[in-house]
Amino acid sequence: MCGICGIVSFRDNIDFEIVRKMNDAIAHRGPDDEGYVCYSSNSKNIIEVKRNNLSESLSAAGKTNVHLGHRRLSIIDVSESGHQPFKDKSGKYFLSFNGEIYNYIELKNELEKKGYSFTSGADTEVLLFMYLEYGEDCLKYLNGMWSFVILDTVKNVLFGSRDRFGVKPFYFFQNEKYFIFSSEIKSLIKAPQIYREINEEALFDYLTLGRLTNENTTLFKGLIELEPSVVFNLNLNNFEFKKRKYYNLKYTLDYERYEQVKSKKYIEEIKEKIFNAVNIRLRSDVKVGSCLSGGVDSSSIVCVINSLLKDHSISQVGDRQQVFTSVFPGRKIDESKWASMIVDATETEWFKTYPESEDLLKDLETLVYVQDVPFGSTTIYSQFRVMKLAAENGIKVLLDGQGGDELFSGYVYFYRSFFNELIGRGDFKTLMSEFNNLQNSPIGKSDFFRGILMSFAKLYLPDGIKRKLFDLKIKENTLLEKNFYGKYMQNLKRGRFEEHTNLNQALFDQFTRTSLKELLKYEDRNSMNFSIEARTPFSDDVNLIDYVFSIPSVYKIHNGWSKYLLRESMKGIVPEPIRMRTDKLGFATPEYDWMNAIKDNLKIYFTKDLDQYFNTKEILDNWDQIFTNQFKTGFTTIWRYLNFAVWKKVYSL
Repeated sequence: MCGICGIVSFRDNIDFEIVRKMNDAIAHRGPDDEGYVCYSSNSKNIIEVKRNNLSESLSAAGKTNVHLGHRRLSIIDVSESGHQPFKDKSGKYFLSFNGEIYNYIELKNELEKKGYSFTSGADTEVLLFMYLEYGEDCLKYLNGMWSFVILDTVKNVLFGSRDRFGVKPFYFFQNEKYFIFSSEIKSLIKAPQIYREINEEALFDYLTLGRLTNENTTLFKGLIELEPSVVFNLNLNNFEFKKRKYYNLKYTLDYERYEQVKSKKYIEEIKEKIFNAVNIRLRSDVKVGSCLSGGVDSSSIVCVINSLLKDHSISQVGDRQQVFTSVFPGRKIDESKWASMIVDATETEWFKTYPESEDLLKDLETLVYVQDVPFGSTTIYSQFRVMKLAAENGIKVLLDGQGGDELFSGYVYFYRSFFNELIGRGDFKTLMSEFNNLQNSPIGKSDFFRGILMSFAKLYLPDGIKRKLFDLKIKENTLLEKNFYGKYMQNLKRGRFEEHTNLNQALFDQFTRTSLKELLKYEDRNSMNFSIEARTPFSDDVNLIDYVFSIPSVYKIHNGWSKYLLRESMKGIVPEPIRMRTDKLGFATPEYDWMNAIKDNLKIYFTKDLDQYFNTKEILDNWDQIFTNQFKTGFTTIWRYLNFAVWKKVYSL
């Protein structure tokens, strides 16, 4: 796990100090080592720069137009032999790689049979040799998470890729003179060729919807996020840039009635794939721990590791697994009673952090800076503190259950998509069965009928009526929304009317486009800020994910139970009270209480320069009322405006 960056000039040579400053901005992603490759696309002259020869290489590096930077977090083969950018024996191919190829041992064995010999034990070398053997097709063999670039001086191209599901980040800027890229935006904007400017349309999406609606847009104008499952080629002869999608997640729309025999087969196969996914993500030469919230997803990870430890020792885990939890004593959102059940059952060593409002206030600007762009709620701070706690206890790798909800149907709104599918298929028998088993779900009978009515309205009513029902009514009572001066009010309806008629379709949307995409970004920034590699079996194990999405919907919610396949596959592994939980909290925080406790300290961020985005004076005049009228649970609207104000300050926009 590392940080990568680089700059390609199409016309002139580059000042080496640019890539060096970009690399320094992501030093937290890789404090163990740094390296550079400087290359002339005309003469094909190559300069390698390491920590010990930085000063003596500056003159030669300044005569090149392609610079790659790398920051290394040493996880597999922590010796110097894993230094990056990594080059092959011929010195013609260089790889700058961020991520992990979990099946590198199996791939290495196959490459050795083909005659390749290795000088390191790192997955980095395996990845480069896979490219040498298979070219761009190498990606289909990889099980893992990654963003990387390969400088191929034979073809004179820069080849890059991002993993299938967007676990590892890749941002870039491109115009007629430059191609500039990095793992994080804070590094990218160190390049003087990039002018810092707010993307107002993206800002409007964030302030009104709480998220970006364009998949590769950022809140920095002109800065693009490379989409998951995409590769690019930058021709260094004519600087033509091409990108394409190399993988598409397929999901079944086939419908069938529930069959016990098939269900048992699916459950057994999923159990095997989960165990394999967790097992290969324990491959490490440094200490490994786990996040534990007390929910089904993280508990499954911890309990599977515990089962593996019973079969054989795992040196990087140790005799006792170490787990890390965010705790809120005395609050309804506190999940420590659930987490303690897992700790007792697995005899793990339990570390707890206790975030409070004053801690959030102290860390607020750091938190916003770490995330690069504004985010939806303070739940991110809970995770931030868990990562900090793990780092303080010597952990460099953390396994986490991120993605379990999107993969196995863990959110409440998935029920409506499932009921829509049952109605659309005319399977009223199963629908009645689900209704009669609502006690196993987080929804009640009133929620059931309300959801069906809402689905009917969204699917069949004319747009004009839908707009009145679902559009501005959602926000019209919020003072902040009334006073937004943005240019894109006509686009407020985007995303309001979408209604899925198939559960797998809804899961696909959350897994590839909306929910998980954002959650993985938060996790990457939080973990890497503390030089920790976060591993997420439910988010990037292609074998598990492909298999689950091939299963019909009727096996994913059954007899009222969400995550039916996961729950059943963990029978006898996860304690029953956890396995059969019907509520869901995750990394919840007491956002309303926190915000009200520190509200007087937050006024300083609402300055006159924000007037072009919203009515600052009216917000300040109604300050106490705004905070009092926020939702008592869940997310608060004022947070988004505060978050934007802090972000604008810390990034000097």
